[in-house]
Amino acid sequence: MEQKSILRFLLIVLLALCLASFIMVSCILFDDSGEKQETQDEPVDISEETTEEDAPEEEKTDEPVEEIRENIPVKIWMEDIIPREIKDVTKACIDGDNDLEYVLRKEDAEVFLEIVPAGVVTDGTGTSGDLDISYVMAPCTSFFNMADGLEWEDFKAWWSGDDEALTYISQNGIAPVMALERKDYTLLTKILGEPVNQNIHIMGKQDITAGLLDGSITFSVTPFDDIGREVKVLEVSGLSVFDRELRIEDYPFAFSVILRGDDKIDVDRTHSLVTDVSFSNRDMSKLTSLMMTGVTAMARYKNIGKKMDEMGILYPAEKIASVLSSADITHISNEIPFVEGCTDENRFPFMCSDPAYMELLRYVGTDVVELTGNHMNDYGGEWFLYTLDMYEDEGWPYFGGGRDLEDCYSPAILESNGNRFAFLGFNWWGPEYAWATEESPGSSPGPGEEYFTKYEEIVKNLKDQGYIVIFTFQYLESERYSPVSQQINDFRRMIDAGADIVSGSQSHYPMGVEFYNDGFINYGLGNLFFNMRNILGLKQGIIAEHIFYNGKHINTLLITTMLENLSQVRLTTPEERIELLGLIFNGSIK
Repeated sequence: MEQKSILRFLLIVLLALCLASFIMVSCILFDDSGEKQETQDEPVDISEETTEEDAPEEEKTDEPVEEIRENIPVKIWMEDIIPREIKDVTKACIDGDNDLEYVLRKEDAEVFLEIVPAGVVTDGTGTSGDLDISYVMAPCTSFFNMADGLEWEDFKAWWSGDDEALTYISQNGIAPVMALERKDYTLLTKILGEPVNQNIHIMGKQDITAGLLDGSITFSVTPFDDIGREVKVLEVSGLSVFDRELRIEDYPFAFSVILRGDDKIDVDRTHSLVTDVSFSNRDMSKLTSLMMTGVTAMARYKNIGKKMDEMGILYPAEKIASVLSSADITHISNEIPFVEGCTDENRFPFMCSDPAYMELLRYVGTDVVELTGNHMNDYGGEWFLYTLDMYEDEGWPYFGGGRDLEDCYSPAILESNGNRFAFLGFNWWGPEYAWATEESPGSSPGPGEEYFTKYEEIVKNLKDQGYIVIFTFQYLESERYSPVSQQINDFRRMIDAGADIVSGSQSHYPMGVEFYNDGFINYGLGNLFFNMRNILGLKQGIIAEHIFYNGKHINTLLITTMLENLSQVRLTTPEERIELLGLIFNGSIK
């Protein structure tokens, strides 16, 4: 009995030891939360705490992953409707960079180039919108349309099906018809959605131009660098695409290209690789505006001279100076000489200006002076030369006259924003004493075939040298809005010789225009700083603003003026403008 008790006691002790051993092993294998602990073959030194930043596992994984990512090209896709010119420039950059890969399918890409309205700010994660890429379009109508602009909200309403929204730009008051090239239609559809209006047609550029000219098409929307000289460019909500101060983010027909992507690292990395890509089809460093003006004759005894003496020398130009000086090149055809001691005594037909009147020509931003006027020698060659000295002191080149006949044949050469201009002109009408000779100064003579042939040769040579040629005539004066038949033949000859613009400086009435072959003809511009009788046609005038882009004449704007109080030039009222444009267009050759 005693032996059984001892044996039972030993068995209990053995079981207790086994249980204790099991508990100790469990403590080693599991922490307080019950999670399994890693065992180590060697003792762990816990004399210093190990932080997450010191963990060797993270040091081993971060750098290799980043390194691998940098060595893999980012796949980039361009939206189909992005204009071809932008695609070409951008793709050239991509093809030359081993860190970018151009792909044809959107689903294969990691970043995307998309076109959006200019000024759109992207604020989503993984986007970047500050690429130096812009694309500008402009609404155009017939040059002979009375309308000058449209409202953007009206255009959107018309696009969405409101047939009445743009009737004010239609010549006959019916619902307008728009024609677009397919690429331009696709772009506008991306921005505005599918059109509801049924009067939108897709056709080629030549058919669009023909339709605008014959009136079967009311308007179109065309890329800026594809604007044609035969159309009128409409303002949009009061904004002109030709305005050098225009902020394109405010212009509804301006677009930009942005980068998009879901991964900000990929987008930022791509952005850093394409920052050198720069494109705009409206590069203002290639644009030149030229203001051509009509008759200037600040005669001291005439009403205009009297008002200058009474109200101040700048008075005639105070309401028009900002318009004239806004151009890159401002042309003035000053038909009379400056004469010291010029009085207000009426000595008609002889006229002169007080030398102090030169300040008015400075005020309007004169850049080049025409000398074809038939009053330049009214006070003799001495004062003609005196006047030339004054122009040379101002640094203004002159043409259409000179110190002698040889000087008359020399064009005035100007360069602006990469566009090179040559100005030429002659006095076809006379009188004979106004003409220069081999020994005496005067206006460039132009009677007879000899002089026409001479100037045709000069024009052709200048054109061959790459100049934009502006040719002016002092021609037969006629108080009418349409040209006479001989005038038409003579002006066209200079276009055929290669002139880009031919302008009549003789007319005291503003006259019609003509698009002839590859040139533009203004048959007469009317009076600028000169007064005659109190007759409507003698008070109306045109300032022709010709727009040149990248060496080419792309458009002409007719700025209409009125001579108020027979002494001060101002812009016409809307009603006066419609009346004058109607008279000019009726006198035009279409």
